[in-house]
Amino acid sequence: MEREDYTIGEWGLAINTELLNSLFQAKLAELRDLAVENNLPKTGNVEQLRAKLIATLVLNQFDFTDSGIHKMQNNDLTEVLGLFGVKKSGSKKAKMRRLWLHLNGDPKKLNVSTIGDMTREDLHALCITFDLPRSGNKNVLMGRVAGVLSSEENSWGKVKKSLRTGQKTLGANVGVPTGDPAPVTPVEVIVPPVIVESPPELVEEILDTPTQTTTPVTLDEGAGEALVRLESRKAELTSHLREFLLIGREQDEDDVSAFIEDLGRLGFGIEHEAVRGQILDELQQMIQLKQQEDSARSALPGSWREKQALRQLEDARSNLLDRLDEILENRGGEIAAARVDFENAALDAGLDLELAAISGRVHGLFDLQVSLRASETELDPVTARRHRAMETLYRRSHELSDEAMAQLGKIETQMEAFERVVETIVRRSEGEFGPTEHALLVRFLERRGWDPNQPEVRPRLLAAAGILAAEMGYVDAADIPSLPTSISLDAEKVSDVVDSMREILTEMGRAPPTIESVTSVEVTGQLETDRVKSKLDAADALLRKLNRGDN
Repeated sequence: MEREDYTIGEWGLAINTELLNSLFQAKLAELRDLAVENNLPKTGNVEQLRAKLIATLVLNQFDFTDSGIHKMQNNDLTEVLGLFGVKKSGSKKAKMRRLWLHLNGDPKKLNVSTIGDMTREDLHALCITFDLPRSGNKNVLMGRVAGVLSSEENSWGKVKKSLRTGQKTLGANVGVPTGDPAPVTPVEVIVPPVIVESPPELVEEILDTPTQTTTPVTLDEGAGEALVRLESRKAELTSHLREFLLIGREQDEDDVSAFIEDLGRLGFGIEHEAVRGQILDELQQMIQLKQQEDSARSALPGSWREKQALRQLEDARSNLLDRLDEILENRGGEIAAARVDFENAALDAGLDLELAAISGRVHGLFDLQVSLRASETELDPVTARRHRAMETLYRRSHELSDEAMAQLGKIETQMEAFERVVETIVRRSEGEFGPTEHALLVRFLERRGWDPNQPEVRPRLLAAAGILAAEMGYVDAADIPSLPTSISLDAEKVSDVVDSMREILTEMGRAPPTIESVTSVEVTGQLETDRVKSKLDAADALLRKLNRGDN
């Protein structure tokens, strides 16, 4: 292979650019073969293997140990990161961290989502590597490491696409100073700016590449811990996102901003830009998941696993509905928490929520029940209380006479006026609804041409009035008059019953009892009682005599 070199740094080290470009464009199999040829381990993904080969075959003059990276100068770090094909702007400390991560880490295994599984010792070691404070418990260390990983997200672990595809290559003259070097002031965040000399071509590359001219993203104080807390509340956040997508407009920036502000009131750290960005990313992922769920719900099973999961869902549907009623009762208005509980209940039932067809149906079931409950609670309160009052009026109405039904119908047609009368009476009595108010209500209705004092109408009317007064908040529910629990008969109806009984006795061949016969029976019974009593007294006297004789 013909060697094309250029020098970097104040040491003037020669770099084989042709080999470097070939490594940028090589596939995984080619990189593994090259690693075997050079007695290097071929483990790791394509980017990890590429970074090892570049460090060993191209940049072998550098010391890439932890101490060696910390000893590098700022301009050397900039050029070395460029030769690895990753972002090279930022402060010196950020560059050192990025270089270490690119050489030693895997973005899929080392990120904000995975550091929660690390031990305190592992986090302590990362704090030493990243030059972070090392005091505090595991959560404190986790927050510090999360801050670094979040600020360096997408800045390491992957070579730029233009270098991988060959759209851009590092030429032999890149990095060779020609003429008077143009001073470039790199963007610094932590350390003061340092004036360095860079080749003109490198300056043009920096100016032409937008990703290298943007100011590096840094985390404000507390953002790392806020990200960790956000990750720990991911299930709750997912529930809130689903609620937003039910009625929210994800394309409306104002609507999304209002939703995020509501999350802030729930304790999510939206004052940090990193947290807001993470929430927006989760929202985009949830939008895609909802689309998959919607399409899967209307499609036939696409696999045997999905078919079996759907069958299991149908078997568990009734139990899930019962469990959902309990969850909604216990959680009250906390819909997000109720959704999380329902997801856990579905998991306990053995449902495979990783399938879009199952998760979509489970959450659709939850949304349907919540909507039904919301419809019930959104009923007009005025209509609701009048409806309950009329239910009381017409309870067991099949037992009522036509006259009573006519009076109840009059009350129903003039329910609004009846409600105003009840409200006026209760307000004047300062929340009392006792016998005095009952009598006042009846007299007032009588003066208006009603007949509320009928035995069948009065208790129903008073009970309905009590319900209206309680629903309007004037009296307690305990003060609502109750309907009679047994049938009330007036004197005329009692006489009718007695006459019917007499007729039955006559038909049976027995004489109906009269007042005289009842009186004679009572006299005869009294005489018999007196006779028995006298005999008992005589027996007592005899026993007393016998006792005295024994003594």
